[in-house]
Amino acid sequence: MRIEPIDFYKLIELGLGGDSWQQFVDHYLEKYEGMVIDGFEFAPTSINYTWQQLVASTTVTTLPTYVDPESPGYEKQRGSAKGQTGNIPTQKAFYSLNRTIVREKMQLIQMFGSAALNEDMQAVFMNLLDESVDGLIKGYYNSLTNQRMQIVSTGKFSIDVTNNPRGLKGITFDFGIDSNHFDTLSGQNRWWTNADKSTEGTSADPILYMKTWVKKIRNDFHYYGPLTIEMAKETLDALVLHSKVLTRIGRLLYPLSVTDATGATALQYAQNLDEEAVKAAITRLVGVPIVSRDSKAFVDDWNTEDGTLTQRQIENFSLTNIAFIPTGTIGNIQGVTPLTMGYEPSKVAFYDSNRLVLTQRANPETHSIYIESEAAELCVPNLPKYMFICTVSA
Repeated sequence: MRIEPIDFYKLIELGLGGDSWQQFVDHYLEKYEGMVIDGFEFAPTSINYTWQQLVASTTVTTLPTYVDPESPGYEKQRGSAKGQTGNIPTQKAFYSLNRTIVREKMQLIQMFGSAALNEDMQAVFMNLLDESVDGLIKGYYNSLTNQRMQIVSTGKFSIDVTNNPRGLKGITFDFGIDSNHFDTLSGQNRWWTNADKSTEGTSADPILYMKTWVKKIRNDFHYYGPLTIEMAKETLDALVLHSKVLTRIGRLLYPLSVTDATGATALQYAQNLDEEAVKAAITRLVGVPIVSRDSKAFVDDWNTEDGTLTQRQIENFSLTNIAFIPTGTIGNIQGVTPLTMGYEPSKVAFYDSNRLVLTQRANPETHSIYIESEAAELCVPNLPKYMFICTVSA
């Protein structure tokens, strides 16, 4: 039998369906149009891998001094602001089209050559390319979301065993949020004293705590702009069932219940409200809107028992913390265009204004074609003076 050698890249060309590699990748721009990382805007790409934090805030603005018309004014004091710099981390990933995945198809191609490159074969490789490109683009956006949620809910971004089990570890980006912008409840003051939020702290008062912090942010830290409280969805779901919260809401909406000093009447009244009514009442009592974040990610991790690669789910937003942040833009996303020197131009495609690069690479030794991605992007907050993080639960 005659064996027909086939160039690996012909399989890619078949799957592209007549498009160039760049045209194929460009199709995903429409699919992901409007994708945003809440509160962070993309900055123009740089030529080096250094991020710069410019703190876009000043101290409280004082009144001008009243003087005689002929007298000069007085100099106003500037606020202190510190910037930081550091290296932007690089992320890489790839999918492989190898003989384990398409062994039968490769055997047919080797046996029958171009005659095997029919519509059915094209559909196979087009689907594999779609899965690869779409997965790499999703991973790119998911990584930025993970950064954003970590920064807002903890005040920093860490690369560690939780979100990067197979790569670099022990790297933390600290964006200069002052220590007095953090608070940690302890003992029975915690809203819940166990991780699954089933046991309330006997001294906990979530509504009063949030109201006190809003007042402190206004009066002590002099932030008077729109403010938002963020917390994980799991936290808000538990908060609307918290007895102290429901008691306060009952007394707000059913004033006659104040005659019951035990709070039992108010609690019973509030327990009959639907969830949305409870959330609206919490916002009314606290004075600022509350946003819940149902944000999760998956990482590839090794199963230590059998050595297989498994997917593990992680929480992007800390389940123990709540955050007070300015409403709107709080930072930007800084990055570079990855280097592609050494690649054939036809095997390189850029995505998202050159922030993500996707390349093709064939390896005859492993009978594989690799679809690889690389990006170097970092969310950098520019309002650390007005970000506040509180640990309220065990």
